[in-house]
Amino acid sequence: MHRFFLSEQDTIEEKQIVICSEATRHHMLNVLRMPVGEQCEMIADQRAYLSEIISFEEETVKLNILSSIDRAYESPIGIDLYQCLPKGQKMELIIQKTVELGINAIHLVDAKRCVVDFKHKDVEKKLLRYRKIAEEAAKQSKRLIVPDVCGILQLKALQAHFQSYDLVIVLYEDEHQQTLKPLLKRHELKKIAVIVGPEGGFDPDEIALLKNAGAAIVTLGNRILRTETAGMTAVACIQYELGDLS
Repeated sequence: MHRFFLSEQDTIEEKQIVICSEATRHHMLNVLRMPVGEQCEMIADQRAYLSEIISFEEETVKLNILSSIDRAYESPIGIDLYQCLPKGQKMELIIQKTVELGINAIHLVDAKRCVVDFKHKDVEKKLLRYRKIAEEAAKQSKRLIVPDVCGILQLKALQAHFQSYDLVIVLYEDEHQQTLKPLLKRHELKKIAVIVGPEGGFDPDEIALLKNAGAAIVTLGNRILRTETAGMTAVACIQYELGDLS
């Protein structure tokens, strides 16, 4: 069943939804070729509505609300990913998979060993592309929100965000003592930040900066994970340990 997120242009009343977004109307009518009478799920304000198309107008689509879907699709654990910029299309994979897992937000980070250097004029174009990927992944995985993709932050500026979290975790290949599981058992956790380095890893000075700011430096085990693997692995491990994955 197709799934759509309502935009600010769209309206929702007690029994009816009116789609005013031209992009959504075009996708329903011309791309998916959905007929009048077809059912779909519409998402608004973190609620899902089973709806039925009743008409395609010149500039709108009208749907009847058949029922509200109360299933808890969203994770009770708010995990934000701070991902240092990787090469190529790795960021697209990271966004897609972490959104499927239930990430709350993704922040792009520039660190010393990042090879990628987005030109200022390209940043907004990249963010639009990344947000579209996040939206598609949210639809596919039946999310009730579309996680935002934000950036770009300098790594030294991250410490200003730390106070928003119950726990800040930095994944570091040269850490051999602190592991994730016992760390998660020491805290009452509702909001967590996970920081992942670039292909070349973190500079030791960056680790010292993050540690002094209150971050926990952890290892995920004896094998070195690629930057595109580390974040999604950490998210899945956190969710499992805290009871969000069975």
